[in-house]
Amino acid sequence: MSFNTVVTKILHSMKEELEKEETIQSLREDIIKPVVEQIFLIMYPYFIGMGCVFIMIIVTIFIILFLNIKICYQK
Repeated sequence: MSFNTVVTKILHSMKEELEKEETIQSLREDIIKPVVEQIFLIMYPYFIGMGCVFIMIIVTIFIILFLNIKICYQK
């Protein structure tokens, strides 16, 4: 038996096992969900910070726009 054949059989077996619904559910609940929760907890302050920066940029743009309109209509 060659190495290539062994690898092919192992990959085929893994593919069949991963296609089972109970395995997929177990992967979602035991691996993917905790990892995503941890990433979200780490990234949460950055999301809040970027949201604040985005809001400040929009407010600044509107203030500049209104000041320009005020200057144009004063002349």
